[in-house]
Amino acid sequence: MNRNEFRSEMIRSELEDIVGQHFVSVDESDKLVYSTDWSWMPQMWLDRGQPLPTPDYIVHPDSAEQIAEIMDIANKYRIPVVPWGGGSGTQGGALPLFGGILLDTKRMDKIIEIDEVSLKVTAQAGINGEQLEWALHEKGLMLPHYAAASRCATLGGYLAPRGTGTISTKYGKAEDMVLNMQIVLPTGEIIRTAPVPQHAAGPDWPRLFLGAEGTFGVITEATMRLDYLPEARLMRAVLFTDLSKALEAGRLIMTRRLHPFVIRLYDPESTRSQVKKVLGLDYEGAYMVMGFDGDPDIAALEEQKALAICTGLGGQDVGRAPGEAWWEHRYDFYYPPLSLHLPWMYGTTETVTTYDKIEPLYWAVKRAVEEGFPEWDIKFIAHFSHWFHWGVMCYSRFIIEEPPADAQEALQLHNRVWQAAMQAVIDNGGMINEHHGIGLKLGRYMRQQYGDAWPFMLRLKKMIDPNGIMNPGKVGFGF
Repeated sequence: MNRNEFRSEMIRSELEDIVGQHFVSVDESDKLVYSTDWSWMPQMWLDRGQPLPTPDYIVHPDSAEQIAEIMDIANKYRIPVVPWGGGSGTQGGALPLFGGILLDTKRMDKIIEIDEVSLKVTAQAGINGEQLEWALHEKGLMLPHYAAASRCATLGGYLAPRGTGTISTKYGKAEDMVLNMQIVLPTGEIIRTAPVPQHAAGPDWPRLFLGAEGTFGVITEATMRLDYLPEARLMRAVLFTDLSKALEAGRLIMTRRLHPFVIRLYDPESTRSQVKKVLGLDYEGAYMVMGFDGDPDIAALEEQKALAICTGLGGQDVGRAPGEAWWEHRYDFYYPPLSLHLPWMYGTTETVTTYDKIEPLYWAVKRAVEEGFPEWDIKFIAHFSHWFHWGVMCYSRFIIEEPPADAQEALQLHNRVWQAAMQAVIDNGGMINEHHGIGLKLGRYMRQQYGDAWPFMLRLKKMIDPNGIMNPGKVGFGF
């Protein structure tokens, strides 16, 4: 046994002392499972038979106290800790780039309390999103974060990248629903944020952990705001010949303070391809779905007023059935056999900006992707979702159906297309991401995105995580 093997066995023994022998794995098959999330980069690398970075230890804690002890070991040996929820991220945010401890939180899956008076639920961060939702439905409640990944994602996975769900246009992002959190810091301290988020007792420091993707610590428990299941849910579809008029309709619906729980606007190419493939609707133009929920009378009135805005801008009301079809099949876009898949190359280059910038930004990214690589047949599709009073998110994708066969050449092309898209986003006043997170894929753009503020963020990271053990290489932070 050499020095490294001896050290490795000592670390393994110490981890087993904390969580038990059955909850620490060093099996090569387990390591391979945790070597890739749902991002295209490692999926492609694995598909082409290339080796992937793997963790040294897979650990399954069941409490914040156990995670605190694991942090002590990680700091002592200066080894990375990578939190892992459902593994459904698309940005490489949970890849164990430098080995170390892969911290799988799914044993931490308990609902601690459902408060039907204040409409809040407290649960451990490893609970599966859909299982949490089922429990709430039994009481006529919902956690209105209807993420496409909710069947596999965890509560902590909702919060770590500042996730957005399908019905965020009315109910907000995951970060808007969180009331308080328990967090294990990189130093092993267990802290809890204030009981409620809206107050004047100092700065809003808990938000540092929302969007940090495990680089500032591990979210182990959260109390989330709930809503009643709606009495009515009205869906409608409208078809526009002019994408600009469709965007204006969405803007007016939001700025006039109507309350759709969803507006999903597909550009003409998405209408021709994605909408037709998934929903079987053969339309030309910009296809918009909108929904209103809650009290039946209020929902119907708001729908009527929104429809008047749309038709006043040239939109054609195509009825309730196409909207209801979208609602019933809204997740089919993201799961096999209808989702984007290997051997295709693809990426979701989503962004968010204000209404005055959204249309120029859309066209700039489209041109950058489609015209910047004439030697490749690149398809660009987009839809607009997650609408705010001040702006909207553009969920854009590029697709190359016949990418390079060589893994390294394919990865280089992938990165070049991303570079073109992200530069167009930044140049046109957009953010490099709205809800998928930064992870490994977008970290190199963080300095440009934040400019003079980036050194401040680096100092925060150094202060909170002095040994740099937490999820190194992600969100633009090094090891």
